[in-house]
Amino acid sequence: MTETPPSDIPLGEVPEIANLLDELESLAPITQARIVSYRTVTDTEVVNDALDEPEESFDPNEDQQDWLNWQGQQQLPFIQVIDPQTLIANPVGVIAVDCGLARLGETEDGLIVGLRGTIVSVVNGETTLNLYRTGPIYLRNADRLRILHLLGVGLNKPDIFVELNDNDQPIRIKSGVADDAQKYSDRLRNWFERILQRIAVRLISNGLVLLDGALTLNTRDTPTEFLRELDRLATQNGNALVGLSKQSRLQVAERSVRFWLSENPNAICYRRLSQIMSAEMRQRVLGNTYAIRFSPMGATFRVDIKAMQGQGDDEVIETMFSSCLIRGGYPDILVRAHTHSYFTSPSITELEAQCGVRYQLRPEQEIDLGSIFGPFGGRFK
Repeated sequence: MTETPPSDIPLGEVPEIANLLDELESLAPITQARIVSYRTVTDTEVVNDALDEPEESFDPNEDQQDWLNWQGQQQLPFIQVIDPQTLIANPVGVIAVDCGLARLGETEDGLIVGLRGTIVSVVNGETTLNLYRTGPIYLRNADRLRILHLLGVGLNKPDIFVELNDNDQPIRIKSGVADDAQKYSDRLRNWFERILQRIAVRLISNGLVLLDGALTLNTRDTPTEFLRELDRLATQNGNALVGLSKQSRLQVAERSVRFWLSENPNAICYRRLSQIMSAEMRQRVLGNTYAIRFSPMGATFRVDIKAMQGQGDDEVIETMFSSCLIRGGYPDILVRAHTHSYFTSPSITELEAQCGVRYQLRPEQEIDLGSIFGPFGGRFK
């Protein structure tokens, strides 16, 4: 297996990203000095402030009790055991996507962030790393309405984050969308990751596209329309979609996904969960949902699979095992995409230096709570 050196992709080559970042830059204040409180990092610290949005869990009510009673009487899906030594599926090209976010500092009127995205592909034994890096991005609170509307346009649903008037102009932000700095900045990160996913499904053909996160439809930050389009583009290129959730909160038949393979410990195996999910739950997933353990001593993960027409889910799963190296019970290609999306402390320092020059910022010393709460500290309370 060979690996080409990582390639930093100029964002100007990606019009969807470049156009929106140019718009954000035009909104950033540069004519008046402002105070900023920069993030402090240690020499060995790595940073990724991306939010793990909780999936909507299924909360049964009285109207669904009949379904649960019927469900409890059905035979559970069989657990399928995989022997890597006997796989007959031929290896195919695999591509994975992940993105990271770093909140660089807070200002009097907003915050400044940086984004990193990674697309890793392995085709015919050759690994290619495409790195997507932004400079500092100034997100003013006063521009939230306009920025969130632009993000919605990029996700094929202009009103996902804002309410529109009769002329399709944004008039107010929807409740819960960007109530704090974490949510505000993560909407931008999610948009960035979705655009890179749209790129990735067209970079390989007749292969597998591995995404970080479940293929849940109609979520807070990604409209159904976008995932449907992603599926269409993947199908046009002969690719199946695989969404892997690292920390699923989904409850199926009142049991967490991580426990659905407990009857067969220490085995590489999987079990289809879609057939014991309610119709409402199944409609919220693009494809079918599985519990999969990738290595004998590994954890159990939720994996959503959207196979192409004429292709079975079992074929996709076997192809994934024959095409992906597994590291610590997790697909190695996703680990690498995740790793390259982190920010190291030197990169944080460099971005903060760019902030000061570009936006004429005057640093303010970060509040030190050590003297108040020592020796127990107060940073992470």
